[in-house]
Amino acid sequence: MKVPDPELIDDENPEWTDETFAKAVPFSALPAELQQLLQSEKQVIAEKKSPATRKPAA
Repeated sequence: MKVPDPELIDDENPEWTDETFAKAVPFSALPAELQQLLQSEKQVIAEKKSPATRKPAA
C-alpha cells in the first residue's frame, strides 16, 4: 500500500475509498430541489471566475 504524503493529507476532504464510491449517487438521483440549488451555486461560482462577466471596479 502506498504511504500518503503528509503534505497532501486533507482531513476536511479525505481521499475516497471503495466504500465511499459504493455509497455515492449520481447527480440525477438527487432530489430536484437539491439539484436546482447546486446548479444555481455552480452558476454563481462560474460567474465569479469568468472575467467576461466581471464588472470593472468603479
